[in-house]
This record gives sequence, structure tokens and C-alpha cells, in this order.
Amino acid sequence: MKIGFLTHGQLGGLAQTLKWAEDHGFEAIEVFSGPGSPLIDPARVEESGYISGIREALKDSTVVVSCLTWCVNNIDLNLEARRRRNEHVKKMVEAANKLDIPVIATWVGRVPGGLEANMKAFEEVFPSLVEYAEKHDVKITIENCVANIAYRPDIWEEMFRRVSSKYLGLEFDPSHLVFQFIDYIDVLRRFGDRVYHVHCKDTEILDDRLAYVGYTGEGWWRFRVPGLGEVDWGRFISTLMEVGYDYVLSIEHEDPLYPGVEGYRKGLLVAKKNLSLYLP
Repeated sequence: MKIGFLTHGQLGGLAQTLKWAEDHGFEAIEVFSGPGSPLIDPARVEESGYISGIREALKDSTVVVSCLTWCVNNIDLNLEARRRRNEHVKKMVEAANKLDIPVIATWVGRVPGGLEANMKAFEEVFPSLVEYAEKHDVKITIENCVANIAYRPDIWEEMFRRVSSKYLGLEFDPSHLVFQFIDYIDVLRRFGDRVYHVHCKDTEILDDRLAYVGYTGEGWWRFRVPGLGEVDWGRFISTLMEVGYDYVLSIEHEDPLYPGVEGYRKGLLVAKKNLSLYLP
């Protein structure tokens, strides 16, 4: 497995980011690829020389791009907003195909109402997106973030029942399961064949606060860099190996104790050091 990180351009443009990553021993970057991205903007995929320029930057680096990422509400009830977002996701697929990047990551999104309302909207959007991805030999992964409907395993099961193609999978992040008190190891074993990209982020439980406000209160958990929270990274990485995952561990830095650009750099290096302890 390679260790990488998700970047929105905090370290500069693509060439600068690749150089920093290489200089500090990273082997991959996961690139924010929403409209106007300063790193890789799929909306420019048809521009003359754009893709070849990216290929040239990658050719000169030992670091690979593991995933193109844009987490957005793909099932918005505003149909024009939905159309624009879905079209950009297709551009991400095209760019990934041209750059030999095997996966992209996004959200399902969320609409008002219960699970059935969301699954109905999901079925209006994702069969065609996944079919498009399959034609381009690129997998679509869904991050299991609580900001979208695909945040827990019973919902993943329903999602995969309705779109059975293996070109739809998960960008698996254990941190979002910790504060739901879901067994991330058991879930990883159950859905391991659908895990195509992995986010490495930790969750710290503030026990004193939890004991005071309960789980319906606020401020009793926070995201941390790997190794500074509740995730057992040794077991997690061992389980990834058990289920056959051998791709990238992508650090997603959302640790409030490492703020700003300098904190971002320091947080990535702490996370890399901690994860390296568990790699064979």
C-alpha cells in the first residue's frame, strides 16, 4: 500500500504539490477536482494541451494521482443543479480515463425525507453515471461521510442492491463510523470487495463531554490525524490486507489542532509517520 493525501491546492499547483509530496516521502496524492480546481480541472479536459501538460508533470514525479475527488450533492432536487453536477462527474470520469487514474470519489448527496426518498433520487442519477464510468473503465467511489446519505452500512447495502455494477464502490473512511459507534472492522470485512479507495482520518472521543451532554449533544468528538484518535490503525490496515486492498491510504486532514497551511503540512507528516508504523 502507498501513503498519500487529499489536497485542495494547499501546497500550490500540481507541480508544487507533487514536489512537496515526493520530497517528504509520500507516494500518492488524491486531487480535488471540482470546477476550477487549481490542480486538475476536468472541465478543461477537451482543451488542447491540458491533459498532456498534466501527464508531463506526472511523468517527472515518482508520486501518482490516486483519485480525482469532488464531494457534492449529486441528487439535488434542483434539476439544473443536479444536471451540472452530474455532467462534471462525467468529466471527472473522462479525465481519470485519460490520465490512467482508476477511481474517482464523490458523494451521493441528500434530499429531504427518509431513506426511500433518497434512494429514489439515487436511482434517478447513479445508474447512468455508473454506466458511463464502466464504459470508461473508471470506478466511482462514494465517501461514507455523514454529510450525504451513504453514511452507514445498511444504506450501502441498499445502494449496491439498486446499482449492482462493481464500478460503484466506497471510499472507506473509518472516522465517520467511530462517532456512530459502528464497528468499522466488521463493516470493512463485509464490504471489502467494494472498497476501492481509503481515507485515513481519525476520530477522538472526548469522554468528559460525552458523559455530560450524551450522544445527542455537541462537541464530544472531533476529527484528528491518524494515530491521535480511537481508530486501531494496526487492525484496520491488517483488515485491509485481509480483504485484498492494496492501493492507497489517503490522509484526509481535518484536524482542528493543526490549523492553517503550516498545520496542514505538519499534520500530514504526523499522520504519515503514524501510518508507516503499520505497513509491512
